[in-house]
Amino acid sequence: MQNFYKDIQAEGAELIAISVDSKATTKLTVERTNADFVVLSDTEKQSITAYNATDPLNPKIARPQTYIIDLDGVIRWKFLDVRLGQRLNPATVVNELKKL
Repeated sequence: MQNFYKDIQAEGAELIAISVDSKATTKLTVERTNADFVVLSDTEKQSITAYNATDPLNPKIARPQTYIIDLDGVIRWKFLDVRLGQRLNPATVVNELKKL
């Protein structure tokens, strides 16, 4: 997503990533990937539980997911894979933002 972050911002959107990893592991990931966007740690898995995004075979991990949420909190578009492994092409997010 980092490579498309400026394109996402150009569409008037912001990118926030949520990880179920510890704060320390999340921090290392941000440093390793040079992520310019916000990456939050949700070790209690409140966000993946709220969005019903746990992996059906392993509820301790999150399925890959991407949401476009408007300023009123309405989900305008989402990608939620069935299981861990499939990743969304970030260009798809930019294209969906352009449709809004």
